[in-house]
Amino acid sequence: MTTTTDPRVAGARVDGLLVAGGRSRRFGRDKRRALLEGRTLADIAMSKLRAVVDGDLWVAGAGTFQVSGGAALVDDLDAGAGPLAGIAGGLMRTRRGVLVLPCDAPLITLDTLSAIVRTARRSDAVVALRSARGWEPLVAFYPKSAFPQLAAALREGQRSPHRLLDRLGAIALRVGRTQETWNVNRIEDLAAAAQIAGRA
Repeated sequence: MTTTTDPRVAGARVDGLLVAGGRSRRFGRDKRRALLEGRTLADIAMSKLRAVVDGDLWVAGAGTFQVSGGAALVDDLDAGAGPLAGIAGGLMRTRRGVLVLPCDAPLITLDTLSAIVRTARRSDAVVALRSARGWEPLVAFYPKSAFPQLAAALREGQRSPHRLLDRLGAIALRVGRTQETWNVNRIEDLAAAAQIAGRA
C-alpha cells in the first residue's frame, strides 16, 4: 500500500473524476444533457473540477456521452455496479487520488471543492462532504490507497459508497450551505436549482 511518505505521491497532482452514469429514470431523459442557465449539467460539473484540480480529468460511467473539454473516459472496474465501480476505475489510473463530483449536484461551490482538495493534500485520506442527510460520497476525494478496499467491496457485492466511508476512516467536511447538496433527480429539481442559483 502506498503511504504518504512516498515522494512520488506527495508531489503528485490531484485528478478529477466526473461521475456521469445512471439511467436518469426519475428525470425521464438524460439529465447529463439537461440545461441549467444555458449549460448542461455535465459541463457545469466538469468546469468546476477543472477549476480546482491540477491533474487529469476523467469521466466515469458516461458510455457514449461526450463532455466538452477533452476529458478521457474511464471504464468502471465492474460494469453496471454503480458509481463505486466508476470511482474504483478512476483510482486505477490516478497516481495520488481523485476528486469526485457527480453531474447532478450543480450547486456545489468552488470553495467547497477547494476545501476538500486542501484537506486531502494535508491528510492523503478519504475526504467527503457531510450534510444534514449524512455522507455525500460523490462529493469527495479518494486517495489511491483506498483502491484495495473499494475493489474488495465490489467483489463482495457491496455497491454503496455510503457504507464504505466509515470503514475507510473518511474525514468529514461539513457543507456550508445546505442548498449546495441539492440533487437534480427529477425535472422539478432542475427548476428549483435554477431558482436557487438565481438567488445566489
